[in-house]
Amino acid sequence: MSLIPLFPLQLVLFPGDKLPLHIFEPRYKDMVKECLELNLPFGIVSFIDKQVSKVGTFASIVRVETEYDDGRLDIVTRGSDRFMTRSYSHSRTFLQGSVTSFNDEQQLSPQDADLLAQVLSQFEELAELAKLRFENPALANPKNAFGFGHIIGFDLAQKQNLLEIKSETERLQYVLEHIKRSIPRLKGFQDTRDLIKSNGHFREFPPLDFNI
Repeated sequence: MSLIPLFPLQLVLFPGDKLPLHIFEPRYKDMVKECLELNLPFGIVSFIDKQVSKVGTFASIVRVETEYDDGRLDIVTRGSDRFMTRSYSHSRTFLQGSVTSFNDEQQLSPQDADLLAQVLSQFEELAELAKLRFENPALANPKNAFGFGHIIGFDLAQKQNLLEIKSETERLQYVLEHIKRSIPRLKGFQDTRDLIKSNGHFREFPPLDFNI
């Protein structure tokens, strides 16, 4: 196990995600500066129903966009591998966790390519109904199940469920089932498209009151 800084947020970071963050809390300014100095990632864990999720994703700092005179930072991070938190430490100003790797239990299946094609076909219909428009065309053509996590209307708990599935086949099936349920709703309730959004600007998250 290794001890890493943890950043609880009301979001789920998937492997491969790019996430801009505005760092303003003193404890997280300390955390980010230390990670920059040591060239280390920190862990992002979701905060759902006043609970910190045990499965999270390593976030590597890609670059610092802006460093303000008062120590605030605009940074761009990217998700890499997942981890399981085994225990917590409050010895620093920011939360830390002892973590182990959290890898898929099954290798990619030859059937996954066919399943992905099914998901993409259904997603095209969903995107048309929801009038989705992507500034980056790559977002409209995900290469794996995690790529659909932020663009098909999952709520936070569903995103965390997707993160915790340990098989690409099962993840694609989970995504496909959600899309198939969503299409009839969209046909009847066009307002559902407001649930389907993608991230863009630097995001500032209010401090979280959590107890572990």
